[in-house]
Amino acid sequence: MMNLRHFERRLMREVPNFDERLKLFQSVGGAVSAMYKGKIACCLGAVQLWPGVAECWLLTTDAVEERPITLTRTALRYFNKLMSDKKLHRIQITVDTANTLAIRWANALKFREEGLLRQYGVDKSDHIIYARTE
Repeated sequence: MMNLRHFERRLMREVPNFDERLKLFQSVGGAVSAMYKGKIACCLGAVQLWPGVAECWLLTTDAVEERPITLTRTALRYFNKLMSDKKLHRIQITVDTANTLAIRWANALKFREEGLLRQYGVDKSDHIIYARTE
């Protein structure tokens, strides 16, 4: 139902059973979809790793480039509410170093870079780990 961007399409191709993993992520709660012009613009959610800490995920379409301010504000509200409702002191994400839009968005969403994960991707791509803390 989504026209995914390049990076997300690559994950769908290269990660075994990626669609099943997404269903699992959604089933643990906290997943939402943002709509734009009657279509899904992005889906995001979080998987709690242990009390106080969650790994967040995001799938985007080209609509994120059409309405960046609106989607950024919406995502900020989501992450703020998530941390408050779930009593999280840390949420984290990983971003492919080649995905410059996602890097800019991570910074806009108040995530802070913590380090480089070498050969982290299924294709051995490097990723950056980002976190938001209390």
